[in-house]
Amino acid sequence: MKTTTTILLSLALLGCPKSGLNMEDPGSTFNEGVRQLQNSGQVNYDEAYRMFTTSINLDPSQAKAHYNAGWTAERLGRMTDAERHYRDAKNADPSYAAAISNLGLVLTANGKSGEAATLYGDFLASNPGDTAVQSNYIEALTGAGQYDKAVTQIREILRKDKNNVGAYRNLSRVYFAKGQHEMSQLCAEKAKTLAEGDSGIYNNIGVTYLVMDDEQKAILEFKTALKLDPTNYSANMNLGYVAINSGDYDLGHTTFSAALQSQPGSIDAKLGMAIALRGRQEYDQAAKLYDEIISADPMNQTAYFNAATLHEKYTKDYSRAGKYLDGFVSVNQNQLSPSHEVFERKASIDKSQAAEDAKKADIARKKAEAKERKNRAGATFDKLKSEAARLEEILKKYGTCPAMVELGGTEQGEMVLEQSQMVIQMEEVEDAGDMMMFYEQLMPQLEQIIPQCPEPGSAPAAPAEAAAPAEAAAPAEAAAPAEGAEGAAPAAPAPEGAAEPTPDSP
Repeated sequence: MKTTTTILLSLALLGCPKSGLNMEDPGSTFNEGVRQLQNSGQVNYDEAYRMFTTSINLDPSQAKAHYNAGWTAERLGRMTDAERHYRDAKNADPSYAAAISNLGLVLTANGKSGEAATLYGDFLASNPGDTAVQSNYIEALTGAGQYDKAVTQIREILRKDKNNVGAYRNLSRVYFAKGQHEMSQLCAEKAKTLAEGDSGIYNNIGVTYLVMDDEQKAILEFKTALKLDPTNYSANMNLGYVAINSGDYDLGHTTFSAALQSQPGSIDAKLGMAIALRGRQEYDQAAKLYDEIISADPMNQTAYFNAATLHEKYTKDYSRAGKYLDGFVSVNQNQLSPSHEVFERKASIDKSQAAEDAKKADIARKKAEAKERKNRAGATFDKLKSEAARLEEILKKYGTCPAMVELGGTEQGEMVLEQSQMVIQMEEVEDAGDMMMFYEQLMPQLEQIIPQCPEPGSAPAAPAEAAAPAEAAAPAEAAAPAEGAEGAAPAAPAPEGAAEPTPDSP
């Protein structure tokens, strides 16, 4: 986009300056606006614009105040206001060439190239020698698609000056607009041979290369243009967009910063900068810039949509994203069809919000479950410590008990105790449940063995006494000899002297 002249033609003070600012005096407020624009430190465009509009309200007949207000509004990116102020300047002074020239450029920038062409055509009918306006006229005709008329004007210039660089540059634009890119390149190359140091020509060649899908050559042309003129707004913008499209957000940040130095109020430069900031994860600064753009241009759909994307995809602030789209619907009340993209975007945000809510709910559920598991594991860990202490006490009391040893209770108990003490010492809470399974099997077995073991410290049982020997039976009394028959004589004794045989001595 060709911009309006960067030199204010109405910087002269109105009347003799008086000490102090008088907000009731149109001359005083006008002069204060000029002073703000001439500030060698930091130009305050907002304050300058406020002063010029105050001066206009006090005296609407001031063409210069209208013009300066339009120029300042342009720097603030307020293109609708700029158009209105330039119109008022022209109406206040129909011969005001600078106002007419800038009005046409703003009309072209605002998509009103046909009206701009008519405006320039009428002016040139009375001022045929104004080559600057004629150049703008050609651009307006090109923007309006009136290519034949544009070429007629270019030929008229070349008849007077066959080496006119501007004419070849404009002819290159005409061919570019018609899609004849090779012819556009030829005209640009011709212009370049006539003006090697013209950064605008290199920028135009770069644009043509972009359309011809030769990005590397385009980048080289843009960089050459910026080497010749680091402040070239168009070259900075074009290189910036190539940079962010390729993901080089740092380069984009650099070039859009330079573009904003040239045109502080450029909406396009701010939109590019906001994307670069988003790519650098500077989300707050990007959001602030979108708000600034919307404030300056409340109808800018791109700003609303990009801001919504920032918060939907990156900050995850779906409520804020939805508010931007609601704001766009509000400023276009009753002008949007039900099929407009904004409603699809709103539905997408609602879907994203639902998905995010579900995700958060799932995370909360998992956290609650983890907390519950942790609590259960903690309780199990405490129980493990209690059971380990009990097992240790049992082994101290009954570990040497023969029954405990013979039935394997001591060996199993020591093994389980050693492993559980390691778990307790390392505070491996998660393993407590596994260890408790061993205790659930072991402890009932030990409790069955314990009754077979004496209580520690009790006297050992006395040995069983031997049964007393049975008393020897008294020798049977010799049976009395049976009494014989009355008068019978007793049996005769063994013969005297006959002895029992004596066994041999051992």
